[in-house]
Order: sequence, then structure tokens, then C-alpha cells
Amino acid sequence: MKTRSRTTVAATLLVGGVVLGVLSVCIAFGPTWIVGDGSGLTAADRLKAENDVRSALLQGFVGFLALGAAALGAAVTVGQVRANREGRSTDLFIKAIDLLASDQVSVRHGGVYALEQLAEADIDERYRGHAHALLTAFIRQRAPWPPDDTDTEPTAPRPMQGGIPDDIGAAFAVLSRQSVITEDAGSVLESVDLRNAELDNITIPRACFAHSNLEGASLAGATLIGATLSGTILRNTNLTRTDLRGADLTGADLTGADLDSTILLGADLTNAQLRDANLHGVIADDTTTWPQGFTPPQPAA
Repeated sequence: MKTRSRTTVAATLLVGGVVLGVLSVCIAFGPTWIVGDGSGLTAADRLKAENDVRSALLQGFVGFLALGAAALGAAVTVGQVRANREGRSTDLFIKAIDLLASDQVSVRHGGVYALEQLAEADIDERYRGHAHALLTAFIRQRAPWPPDDTDTEPTAPRPMQGGIPDDIGAAFAVLSRQSVITEDAGSVLESVDLRNAELDNITIPRACFAHSNLEGASLAGATLIGATLSGTILRNTNLTRTDLRGADLTGADLTGADLDSTILLGADLTNAQLRDANLHGVIADDTTTWPQGFTPPQPAA
């Protein structure tokens, strides 16, 4: 940054010196060139004409300096505003990290939305990527699968929203709005515990839920194009009208029984990978789109 500033200053001084030299030459010799040999003019008239030209050049020079000073002032002001905005963004980013580390769900909830606000400010593309990485890491840390049972201290009941804690639900809502997701970026949500979570209509492209547990969760109407669900537990999961085009369900467990079966009504599994996936007992119908050449499981008698 300092090197760039020094280069800019040096370039500005060089250009300014060149312009000043050219203007000085024009003021010194320009009037004589413009007036020429002054045919038909007396010596006094010629001198007056040269002075008039020189005066006009000086006025133009002063005007140029004033314009340059105004432009320089505007550039400095814009730089200061930008620096102030970047400073506030850095402060907000650090504050959001502190909020996410809080012991209180409501405070962590606020940290999630602080990251979204920072990403939406669109000051620096890097903040979007940082916010995205932080939110996915936050979900993995707060809802790991298998659950972390090393903490033997009693904990107070956590506020729940849609089958999952408020802060986790807020993080999924932000990811679904995609304001923190840069183009073509994937969401690493591997090995998370989302049992009984209500995540209907979420839209998270290229999400990786590999080796996670979504048993009893509802993802009806969700858009999970290109999702990785290999080795994922999807028993009794509601996947009605879920867009799973190109998803990897290798080795996924979609088994169910009776009224608790995994529901695939209207689900789109075009180009999905179902190798070694357990589909015993799933509920599907004519509106379910299977991969080309795939033989759907027969309904239980």
C-alpha cells in the first residue's frame, strides 16, 4: 500500500512538473508566436497584443490550477470516505466474529445478521467470501454430527426455530438469500446435525452436506442443485418437490417405513448420482424425476 502511494505521488509530481514546464514555455514564448511578425502594427501595439495574449494565457493557467486543485481535493475526499468505510467494515467484521463466539443465542443471532449486512454493503468482494466461510464454519461448529458430548455441564434450553436453534436457523436463512455467496462458491456444511430441521424452500447451490444427519428434516421445495449428500442420513426426510439435479447421493440412506418414509414426491433427481444409495421404502410417484436409465424402487406391498 505504501509503495503504491509513493508511486502515485511520484507520478503526480512528474506529470505536474511536465505540465508546469510546458505552460511556462507557452507563457514565455507563446505571445510572440501567436502575434507573429505583427505586420501593420506599431511597436507599442505589438507589445500590447503580446501582453494581452500573455494575460489570457496566465488566466487560463490560473484556471487550470484551480481546476486541478479542485480535482485533487475531490480525489482526497473520496479516498478519505473510502478509507473510513473500509475502517468501519473492518470494525463490523471483527465485531461480528466476537458476536458469533458469544454464549448467548440471541447475541450469536445478531452476529449472523451483522455478517449479512457487511456482505450486502458490497465494499469489498472479499468480505462476502469471508462472511460465507464464517457462517458455514459457524454451523459446523454449533451443530456437529455426531454431536459433541464432551461437555458435561448442564445447559439451558436453546431457543428453537424450525427444529433448530435460532442462530443456526438465521445462518441458513442468510445462506439461502445468497448475499454472502460469491459466484460458483460452494457451501461446506459437511458433518452437521440437522435432525428434524425445517428448511423448506431454502436455496443453497453446491451445498455439501456429506456425512450429515438430516433424519426427519423437511426440505420441501428446496433448491439444492449440485449438492453433495454422499453418506448423508436422509431417513424419513421430506424431499417433496426438492430440486436435486446433479446431486451426489452416493451411499445416502433414504430408508423409511410406513408413515415415516422419506418423501420424494415431485423431486427432481435428473443426473443425480444414486450409487449405493438405500432407497428402501421411499415414497415417490409419477411426478418424481429419476436419473436417466435408473430403475426406481418398487413401492412396498
